[in-house]
Amino acid sequence: MTGTTRQLAAFVCRTKTSDLPQNVQEEAGRAFLNIAGCMLGGAHHDAVERTFRTVAPLSGGPQAHVIGRTETLGLLDATMVNCQASAAHAFDDTHLATVIHPAGPIAGPLLAEAERTATTGAEFLTALAIGIEIACRAASMLMTPPAEPELGWYMTGIACPIGAAAAIAHLRGLSEDHTVMALGLAATESAGFRQTHGSMCTSLVPAQAARAGYLAALLAEQGVTAKEETLEGARGFADSFAAKAHLPHATDGLGERWEMQANMAKPYPCGIVIHPALDGCLEITRQPGFNAAKITRVSLSVDPLCLYLCDRPTPPDSQLAQVSLQHWVAATLVRGAAGIAEGNEAAVADPDIQAVRGRIEAKPDEKVGRASAIVRVEQSDGASFEHHVDHGIGSLERPMSPAQLDAKFMAQALMALPEADATAVLQRCKDMPQLKNAADVAKVMMG
Repeated sequence: MTGTTRQLAAFVCRTKTSDLPQNVQEEAGRAFLNIAGCMLGGAHHDAVERTFRTVAPLSGGPQAHVIGRTETLGLLDATMVNCQASAAHAFDDTHLATVIHPAGPIAGPLLAEAERTATTGAEFLTALAIGIEIACRAASMLMTPPAEPELGWYMTGIACPIGAAAAIAHLRGLSEDHTVMALGLAATESAGFRQTHGSMCTSLVPAQAARAGYLAALLAEQGVTAKEETLEGARGFADSFAAKAHLPHATDGLGERWEMQANMAKPYPCGIVIHPALDGCLEITRQPGFNAAKITRVSLSVDPLCLYLCDRPTPPDSQLAQVSLQHWVAATLVRGAAGIAEGNEAAVADPDIQAVRGRIEAKPDEKVGRASAIVRVEQSDGASFEHHVDHGIGSLERPMSPAQLDAKFMAQALMALPEADATAVLQRCKDMPQLKNAADVAKVMMG
């Protein structure tokens, strides 16, 4: 039988825009709109500024635009900076079954490549859909039962180089043999572990994945080789990154069932496993009689993975607050909102938020699903509130609406652009399927 790596390469090479179901094409457009807004919102984040200052003097010339800025960089450096911006506020997207965030690492290299290779908007979105699909499937064979995962790996850094290589291989029209090598080269560049989560590595790991995948495709095009069975072979990708991988997840129903449709835009700028609790908190803040100043106790029942990834009662800074269940629950209850401002340094230092953080008790509950949570709040006046969230906003059952995506885009775009420009960029992103030149989008997204 044909091996996993070659089956994926064949899919990358043979799939055309006309092969994508309409709902897949629409989801690719939503994914791009969402991640373009995240690139604008994170363009001037401290972590991104530091990376930009590092690579700018070393870059290979003005080849691609840096989103939300006036500068240009070499292709690989622009890819890295733009992808890091998309992840800087942890506001991007998530394939919940594997907890990867694929759109930034795939869109980053595609935006750069579109500036040197003539491509239509429809072709761009097809490559984006293919790249996200391959990344989700690569992660699924490591993470989704009956696979037995190693939860210490940061799956975005592990799977997304492969998706980025697939997207560029498709856009550049690489042969099947070259694409096999591109996927193999990308897989051997996979990296990232959870110990670094809550530092600037949270956004740097996806950025490195984007760069590694882009470079892998370019190297393969020039004849640099990997192994034919890099993904499935003994001591290869699957064997190395999972306690027990399940290879069929990579190829079953390939081209018929699209895993990328399970990749959802995030409604809140923090770890995805925190989100259901925030839905519950926001609902409670709208109840008559609720008063954050009177909170004496907050009880949370959440999926065990939520506490495994985000049990941080006293985060010292905004980076660790991104992955702190306690911080986000407290900030949401105190401010009645869960936006970028609720995760910044001022919010982390807010004494009212800190006080509520100290009154939170969180327990894992195997019966609570990954998109679910139970929130209970008690007050000093005797009032109590409870809300059960069965499916949080941004889950498969409750995806963000078009209006919610537009509002999310504009809130971030206004961090980098005047309102008139932000509105124009929103429309240009929506017009991507009809654009004759996909690079036009990057050119209008300069700050």
